[in-house]
Amino acid sequence: MRPREFWYWLGAAFLTGGGVMTALAIGYYTVNPHSSLGASSQMAGAYAAFGCAFGCFLAAITGWRPWYRFLRFPNLVVRVQSSGFTMAVTERLPSDFPPYKVRLEVARVHITNAEADRRASIRDAYLVAKTKPESGLLFGVFSAPCHPFKPADSMKLTPLEFSIELDAQATKTGDLVFELSEFDWDSLMQPLQARVELHDAITGKMATFPWNTISTFSRGHGLRSTILAERLEWVEGPTAPQAWHGVLGPPDP
Repeated sequence: MRPREFWYWLGAAFLTGGGVMTALAIGYYTVNPHSSLGASSQMAGAYAAFGCAFGCFLAAITGWRPWYRFLRFPNLVVRVQSSGFTMAVTERLPSDFPPYKVRLEVARVHITNAEADRRASIRDAYLVAKTKPESGLLFGVFSAPCHPFKPADSMKLTPLEFSIELDAQATKTGDLVFELSEFDWDSLMQPLQARVELHDAITGKMATFPWNTISTFSRGHGLRSTILAERLEWVEGPTAPQAWHGVLGPPDP
């Protein structure tokens, strides 16, 4: 049952209950005309039932779904202290492979769980970047380095380890580090047009915020819930709605 249908059914139940209580009050008043009709206990119950019915119908009209709060991406606050610092490093590989040069995209972040009664578990973070048209790719997705690396002496990093477990009102501080090979770097648009996707392991939802921007992102202020299908829309732009040629009208969005 959809939430709107639930509210309508519940409102109809309260409305029916209010009608029954009103009928009982009128019947009692008919038998005892000296009693007060408007102040009787039956009418008090009818007033309460009618008020609850009005609230249910209002919730249905506005689409209020309070139980969905625990199914959506948690309310996180991401403070980006520094972003887009690119550094060429030497990655340490197994002994049978020589080390090779890679680029690290680094952002110093503070991630706070602003929820008061629920925890968050950030399963992973991905850097999604637009590519050049001649590369033949639509976008590139890069995660944290999968091998140990040796940064330059002047580059002191504290990479965040996934998954990031955040209790209510808790904060984690560290570096988001994304590893790009020289081939990846050459295929990306310059200056880098990218965003970061944070994936929550509890709800299975994800949210995104812009890369190369030093700011504070939260719900409604840059940290936007998204789905995987929107990656393609972000690259190619919004698509125009297709004409519907059905007999009974277009389907619900």
